Amino acid sequence: MDDAAFDAIAARGSQARGNLVAALRECGDLAEAVEALEGPELLEVLVYLDSLRYVMAESGQLLQGVVRGFDEDR
Repeated sequence: MDDAAFDAIAARGSQARGNLVAALRECGDLAEAVEALEGPELLEVLVYLDSLRYVMAESGQLLQGVVRGFDEDR
């Protein structure tokens, strides 16, 4: 793998990791809202959690691929 390809993969992995960490932190922050809110406010938080779940799944899978790819190149 040439340096440019390695750098591009590393950048994608770094971005995926950052997105995953941010989404996980937001989920933790939203725990109290899920516990305390009701009605439309709770629904809004639940919809937002679904979007975070999507980000976590996508970023987690991308990061897994990057890690596996780096392990295979060693």
